[in-house]
Amino acid sequence: MMRHVMIRRAGLGTLAALGIGWGITRWEPAVAQPVNPPLNAPVDAVPLTELKIVDQVNAAIDKGLEYIASKQKNDGSWHNNHAVNGLALLSFMGRGNVPGRGRYPDVLEKGKKFLLNTANPQTGYLSFSTMYEHGLATLALAEMYGMDPDPDLELKVRKAVELIEKTQSPRGGWRYSPSPDNQDLSVTVMQIVALRAASNASIPVSEKVINKAVDYVRSCAHPNGGFGYEGPGQGPQTSAAGVLSLQLLGKFDDKNLAPTIEYLNTFPVSWNAAGCQYFYYFHYYAIQAQYQTGGKHWNEWHPKVRELFLTHQNPDGSWDLPPGTAENEGVVGPNKIYWTAMACLVLDIYLHFLPAYQR
Repeated sequence: MMRHVMIRRAGLGTLAALGIGWGITRWEPAVAQPVNPPLNAPVDAVPLTELKIVDQVNAAIDKGLEYIASKQKNDGSWHNNHAVNGLALLSFMGRGNVPGRGRYPDVLEKGKKFLLNTANPQTGYLSFSTMYEHGLATLALAEMYGMDPDPDLELKVRKAVELIEKTQSPRGGWRYSPSPDNQDLSVTVMQIVALRAASNASIPVSEKVINKAVDYVRSCAHPNGGFGYEGPGQGPQTSAAGVLSLQLLGKFDDKNLAPTIEYLNTFPVSWNAAGCQYFYYFHYYAIQAQYQTGGKHWNEWHPKVRELFLTHQNPDGSWDLPPGTAENEGVVGPNKIYWTAMACLVLDIYLHFLPAYQR
């Protein structure tokens, strides 16, 4: 019989206080992390009070959500790409909205129903195309179920998790097709985040699957810091994703984390391709990895990222693609929705509403 592990449902504050993470052979509390640093940590800028910073971040996110809400279609979708649909829903939940409550209850309810109605009733596959889409859609529904225990939602999340478990490769990863034939770190990390969110919502997750996922992520580590796409290597986006995945799996003392954080800090925080070709993907994982790490790296990193995103928001609330970067419409679908949802999620790190990313 396949052994499953899960944690009890808890309020958001409880999860944050416990710092719950995943252990290799059992659920275990994550190693104690630093106390949240003050938001006005010293930087090369005029210091702001914590309240002022939060007000600025909230205002930017609210404008971004207004833009995303205005682009939702009548059927509840934003696009026939569930990566975009999942990210859009996550951006609303990151601001504390849930179905039936908050400023956008109808947006969330319509988006939820669209995802549920497009799930394959036999396999649980939540995608029009790839496992990357499935992982993001599963993440969105799992986070939603943790806030809104709808029986139909629970059933679909369980089936989505079972599909993730069944399609894990022998090495412990996942690739774009829903079959256990191959793996890469990018798709693998998205399944890990989805499984973490499902477990936080009291959906059982196979212990064996978690153990194999840890092994695969570690197999992609570079000895000098960094993580590669399919094996040992480096690169800003895969390195940020690799760090966060091990943190979400509870491996805060893993030997690969410290050198990789140092490696990540060699990349400039800039509105161009100098930081990373996959700008939004990189910052989505990097801000969370830095937050989980805490200490001086977080204190140095987050003010630069915050100011970068606040400065480059458009008057209509959206964000554009930085010049020279690669996340164009051919890669990510309807670009401004993707970019804006990603930007909101980067800024959401200051609000900590999504349990999967809490310390």
